[in-house]
Amino acid sequence: MKKLVVLMMAVAFALTGVNAQMPVSPLNEGLKLLRYEKNKSALAFFKDAYEKNAKDPETIFWYGQAILSQNGAGVPEKSIVQTAKELYQKAANELGNNAWILVGTAHIQLLEAGESADLNAIKQTLEVAITTTLNTKGKFKGKPSQDIVNAIGYIHSEIPSKVGDHQYAIDKLKETISAYEGTPVMPSLYVNLGINYLKLGGENGGEAVTAFLEAINRDPQNAYPYYRIGKVYQSQNNVESFDEYFKKSLAVDPKFPSTYFALYQYYADKNTETAKTNLDLFLLNADKDPALDIFNADYLFRAGQYEASLAKSKELESTIGVATLPRIGVLLAYNYDRIGDSIQAKTYIEQFINKSPADQVLNSDYELAVKVMSKFKGNETFVAGILEKAIAADTVKANQMKYYKLGADMFEKSNMYVDALKWNVSYFNLRAIKDEVYFYKLSSVALNAKDGLFTTDIAKQYITAFPDRQNGYSFNLKGAKLLDTANNLGIQFQAATLQNEFLLKDPVKNKQGLVNNYYVMMGYYNEMKDLEKAIGMCDKVLELMPGEAQTVKIKESLTKNWEILKKMQGNQKPASDTPTQNQH
Repeated sequence: MKKLVVLMMAVAFALTGVNAQMPVSPLNEGLKLLRYEKNKSALAFFKDAYEKNAKDPETIFWYGQAILSQNGAGVPEKSIVQTAKELYQKAANELGNNAWILVGTAHIQLLEAGESADLNAIKQTLEVAITTTLNTKGKFKGKPSQDIVNAIGYIHSEIPSKVGDHQYAIDKLKETISAYEGTPVMPSLYVNLGINYLKLGGENGGEAVTAFLEAINRDPQNAYPYYRIGKVYQSQNNVESFDEYFKKSLAVDPKFPSTYFALYQYYADKNTETAKTNLDLFLLNADKDPALDIFNADYLFRAGQYEASLAKSKELESTIGVATLPRIGVLLAYNYDRIGDSIQAKTYIEQFINKSPADQVLNSDYELAVKVMSKFKGNETFVAGILEKAIAADTVKANQMKYYKLGADMFEKSNMYVDALKWNVSYFNLRAIKDEVYFYKLSSVALNAKDGLFTTDIAKQYITAFPDRQNGYSFNLKGAKLLDTANNLGIQFQAATLQNEFLLKDPVKNKQGLVNNYYVMMGYYNEMKDLEKAIGMCDKVLELMPGEAQTVKIKESLTKNWEILKKMQGNQKPASDTPTQNQH
């Protein structure tokens, strides 16, 4: 019995030691609400915590983050940022250069300045926050505060990919994790590490998944990192893997709303029954908010009930307003487009694209804008500007390719082939595969753009890459005709000669093509006054088409002219016999 008591005391002391290193914060419940995207509940939690302890810098920081999380939930963005800014300014006045307040202020500066933010100045501020909170004693002396570095990682996880320095956040998170190797490390350090990897671009998905898995190892009962891994695989359309991790997130917490919403989005266009089940579970477990009724309207649209969806969207427009919840406008645009009212669709989607920050515009929004606005002549340049914004805002190569393709197709449809060529070149450069599709498309569009030089250049590459395909030779000749309209430069002649080398492999099948080229060559020789060779081309045609009347007449005419030319040349005296003025 005594041994058991001693053992229990040893366990208690061991647990006390761990908790001393990794204390459980009274704010953890609020932090969980933020990650669960239950932002209204998070705001209420931190507001209450702030009112109870308005001088605690950590509480102030997270209260500000909860305020900022309301973006898109019924309050204009500038108002949100200003409210959080005033909170941090008040704290700075009262508490001075506290590390927590410095990090919160840096977040505000990044949001206000966007891509033009002075990153060096902001990073200097963050370095001050790190330096002033280095551990000063014990075995962790000189090591950074996990809480402060976690906060730095968090604010970078919450800003757009083009804003701030996500690599800086990654470096600080990794340095801190390394500094505490072999000791308890905050799981959220790995969560923020994974999100910041994703901010660098889709090619970092593997690094992100590794970070999320490390978060799971340290806190297997947290549904969030399972969900984030599922989202990575969903972006790759890896159904088996994202389904596995979404199920794991719900096994850990059946009330985790974000997973239900992700599943709703996936199945919305594939299985309306499954989509509706997940939507209902999302609405059941998410914060109660009238604005979420937009997803019922969205479901009705995806289920093909356009009039019902339109009615619900109009109701939301009147009760909440497009200015407050901009995506109502997107849904209205979708519904108007489906019922054939292109003017109303254009009005709503154009307004949304023009007024919304790039990070709030989805790929599908850009696609809808292109589809709707392309129906109106004269909008091509404006739509191209929209697509350029999309390309600049999206780091995923596949999405950038999609936007370039949309622009190329739009310009082709409008017969604006010069612009179509530019967009196709950008698309194929990003695609980085020089297959036959590449050569055919670029040759075709360049020809329609009447760019003979580009056409012949790409066509010659086509011939080199696919010498057994006829299209390369054909485009080369057509491009040559654009460059050599009078057929007197030899460009058409050379292209026709090159094509004939291919066509002569099967002269019966390619008879008409050979005849056409012999006429090109005949015309060139005639321009060069080499009538003997021009007559030779007539003979080539007559070998393929004996007795062809037009060619017989042309040959007779050329022969007469040649005879006359020979006589004229025969009657000419040598240059040395020509008298000079002095001989007169």
